[in-house]
Amino acid sequence: MSYSTPPIKGEIPRGLWMFILALIPTLFGFFAISLGQDANWDLKNYHFYNPYAFLTGRLDFDILPGQVATFYNPLLYLPFYYAVTSLPPKMVGFLLGTIQGINFILLYFISKDLLPANLIAVQRRRHSFLIALVGMLAAGNISELGTMFADNILSLFILSALLLVVRNHPYLCAPLSSRAIAVALGSGLLCGLAAGLKQPAAIFCVGMCLAFLFIAGRMKDRLLLAFFFGLGVLAGIALFAGFWMYDLWARFGNPLFPYFNHIFKSPMATLGDYRDARFLPRNITDALIFPFFFAFAPRKTAEIAFCDLRLPLWYALLLLSVLVLPFLRFLKNTTHHPQIEPSFVRLDRSKARFIQITMLASYGAWLKIFAIYRYIVPLEFLAPLGIWLLLDRLVARPLLRNILVLASFLVILITLKPATWGRVPWNGDYFGVTPPPIADPAHTMVIMTGIEPTAYLIPFFPPEVRFVRIQSYFTAPSDTPNGYDRLMERLIREHNGPFAVIYRAQYEEESTQKALSAYGLTTDQDRCENFTPRIESGFAQPLRWCPVIREGGSESDRTYPATTESP
Repeated sequence: MSYSTPPIKGEIPRGLWMFILALIPTLFGFFAISLGQDANWDLKNYHFYNPYAFLTGRLDFDILPGQVATFYNPLLYLPFYYAVTSLPPKMVGFLLGTIQGINFILLYFISKDLLPANLIAVQRRRHSFLIALVGMLAAGNISELGTMFADNILSLFILSALLLVVRNHPYLCAPLSSRAIAVALGSGLLCGLAAGLKQPAAIFCVGMCLAFLFIAGRMKDRLLLAFFFGLGVLAGIALFAGFWMYDLWARFGNPLFPYFNHIFKSPMATLGDYRDARFLPRNITDALIFPFFFAFAPRKTAEIAFCDLRLPLWYALLLLSVLVLPFLRFLKNTTHHPQIEPSFVRLDRSKARFIQITMLASYGAWLKIFAIYRYIVPLEFLAPLGIWLLLDRLVARPLLRNILVLASFLVILITLKPATWGRVPWNGDYFGVTPPPIADPAHTMVIMTGIEPTAYLIPFFPPEVRFVRIQSYFTAPSDTPNGYDRLMERLIREHNGPFAVIYRAQYEEESTQKALSAYGLTTDQDRCENFTPRIESGFAQPLRWCPVIREGGSESDRTYPATTESP
């Protein structure tokens, strides 16, 4: 005779529950559509141009149109390019949001595996669902839904690596085995793939590698697991970035060009590290209180305003646990009162420690190298779980702990103010670019000035037109020209065909004239025209297109790239 366990009141059948989980990512796809079409700065600077340039071999033809980002690995953006050029814009946004929504499923299963074993199944589901949902409703993640910043796409690799570790944690804590080595290699490979696609994701490789040193087990085994994890990271980077790093090395003698050029000393760039150091903490006090900037001074870590209390709250609880738990243990040992033992004894402490150290070490690496908020979207995802785990350590009574968890999550959601990087209404054309007509594209050179992102325009021009950016975050006319400055000076000097210039009207007018003058050029203002692609509709100043002539040239010397009639 067999017996079946009666269903618990309120429990959803497992099959239906899995179906509900599978639907959640599509809800984030619709959420992305509701936010509007992405129109962010990086999209217009390189998200669309870089894959186009890679597919059409323009790295040596156009000169620095995407500024420093011209040299970023294009592999991450190839699917996006194909989607934009093949699908309706709303479908692109929906697909991106749905893919980004898969983070919910990974967060759910990570949380479910971390929650105490003495919880009944329905409780584990509900708690895990809530933790994952609050994780997804984060300022950085919402701002990136439907966009190609990709921090919440790379997070899929990072969260998958964490899930692989927590699911196989008993094998990692036992004497070293082939399965433990495979888990370390596999998780490292996943992290390495993320870092290969986008370098800032390497902070999570650092965090997870350090976390391997703190799991339960012999120190020798922990060191070996960290070593094998590192091998996996290198394999992942090589798989997704090896071809690009080799190409940069062959061209410039710097596989990370132009970054760390003070080490590699490529003559094509200035001798510097090219890091964006705007948001790095200025002193030890800034470093210690930095997480609180996420709620009260967001401009210290991002270009735009937002508010999110999850990481400040996690950080505060972490500091509290460091101060309070030793006291609790001392009190228990001296009074022998078992009721003060925190409820974390029900958790697998080694698993919980692995998550917390991964978060803390990744945060530390981020604070040292970048301090740019959107790079830590994966920490946003994990913060509610981190808060739950810390409260479970600090609060002995389950009911009180649950009340504090719910109160924390409620405060996070009520005070949440997502960032916005720029959106426009949906339309049938992703960019809405109609370039000025060009009479002789095969012999026309278009000069780009200012620092506004305009590389996205290039795929809509005839492919014969060459684009040269003489002014940008990477280079500008100066008394100490780098290799690219000298290359552009030669190309402009030897060019015999028509010139034109693109820049943002009004506020880049003066800087454009100075930059052109440094190359012996000037605009013919009588023939300038403004144009506004649909994606630029949120700007008061349009883009400006002007014929360019050499300074001192006569009327007979002038050749114009634009005609007055449409072709």
